Amino acid sequence: MLKIAGSYQLEAPIEAVWPRIFDPQSLMSLIPGCQQLEQITPDEYRGHIRVGIAAVSGAYQTYVKVIQRDPPHQCRFAGEVSGPTGIVQGDVSFTLKEVAGRNSQIDYQAQALITGALAQLNSRFIEGIARTLINHGLANLNKQLRAQVQP
Repeated sequence: MLKIAGSYQLEAPIEAVWPRIFDPQSLMSLIPGCQQLEQITPDEYRGHIRVGIAAVSGAYQTYVKVIQRDPPHQCRFAGEVSGPTGIVQGDVSFTLKEVAGRNSQIDYQAQALITGALAQLNSRFIEGIARTLINHGLANLNKQLRAQVQP
């Protein structure tokens, strides 16, 4: 079982962050390698992701469902990513809180069960890839938020 947690400071108030987390167009640009993302119900998303990192390269199908919400402070998702090298099933929860003026901080915790060839890879390698993808996505979110709040 892979477990990962972290936090990231965003340069916008939580009221600006919350809606972006659920908007398919915004999400698509936040998920590295995301080529398609559609909202199939108010709480479910399906998409295609292409990863180009060494042993995990390939096209993956993804399905995510919102299983708990407390706007605009907490949310929990469950989902699955499947592709040529294996399947990752798990969930992620996050909390948003206001910090330093009009900024916000997102704290996240995720756990995943990895099967297939992916499961044979070194867990530190997989954790490193996951952290890289998460940080890249949050940096993209921060860039979008900065552009939105500037006059």
